[in-house]
Amino acid sequence: MNLFLTYDYELFFGAPTGTVEKCIIEPTNLLREIANRTGVKMVFFIDTGYLKLLEKYKDLQPKVKHEFDLVKQQIEDLVKEGHDCQLHIHPHWEDCTHDGSEWKMITDRYKLVDFSEEDIINIVLEYRDILGRWTGKPIHSYRAGGWCLQPFSKITTAFEKARLRLDSTVFPGGKFTAGNYYYDFTNTPNKSTWKFSTDLCQEDAEGNFIEYPISNYKYSPWFFWRLFGFGRLQPHLHKPIGDGYPMSSPGLKKQMLTKGRNLSASVDGYFVTKLQQVVKNNLKKGFNECVIIGHPKACTHFALKKLEQFIEKNKTKHKFLTFADLEINQ
Repeated sequence: MNLFLTYDYELFFGAPTGTVEKCIIEPTNLLREIANRTGVKMVFFIDTGYLKLLEKYKDLQPKVKHEFDLVKQQIEDLVKEGHDCQLHIHPHWEDCTHDGSEWKMITDRYKLVDFSEEDIINIVLEYRDILGRWTGKPIHSYRAGGWCLQPFSKITTAFEKARLRLDSTVFPGGKFTAGNYYYDFTNTPNKSTWKFSTDLCQEDAEGNFIEYPISNYKYSPWFFWRLFGFGRLQPHLHKPIGDGYPMSSPGLKKQMLTKGRNLSASVDGYFVTKLQQVVKNNLKKGFNECVIIGHPKACTHFALKKLEQFIEKNKTKHKFLTFADLEINQ
């Protein structure tokens, strides 16, 4: 089986957003160390709206110049070390500012489809070009911020113009339509990859795009009680390294604790304990791929230790790949 370790490289979007040092630089460096020790490469989906604003404010605000320098150097290091840096768009950055002290998050237009189709095309093309300039590498793969990429029919033209061929946004069975979020993946092909055209969740053998869905897992209420409990009881191991707060997800925590939740397979925090079961489940389904999501900002010291153990256990049985390793026609 081909295993893909993928990370959304970003700040938090609540208040506060957290510092670049704790949310991005420090945990990503710890991931780089694991990658160097184990010999695996990872995919980093870079929040490119953040890069756009770093460029915009770096000559206006000394604090932003400091962030710009740190992120620029780290992305250069990731590329040099053979990691795959691909496109991640949180379009609400179009509405955000920096006041000299902190980022001011305005998340009313959180999804690409909150913009006009013309604006969507302009955002996707501009962000692709920005990331290509920062990495010096082809940009062909995409993950939507907050899993929000529906209806894809409104975004199809932008993907075609930007020559984006691979998406990794869907996680089967996922659904959340509260607050600023909207995604519904309750009806997807029972496959580990599929081609599509104007609907992410509908297979089209003649489609121009290919979906590499994030694997999913049904977490029980007991799992979430343990997750939140360990965060309180052993914060040195189980609290995220990132020092910000997420955007509101109305009703989500209550549902987790009472009914459980089908979520993406993740290396974040205590979720890492289910990775081996996720791989086992995928093998049972006859899948050839397993995509796992993570966020540097949500790394915990417990999860990092378990991640390295997971890699060592699986690297001789399975193949760790990046999307750059695939033959994707540009």
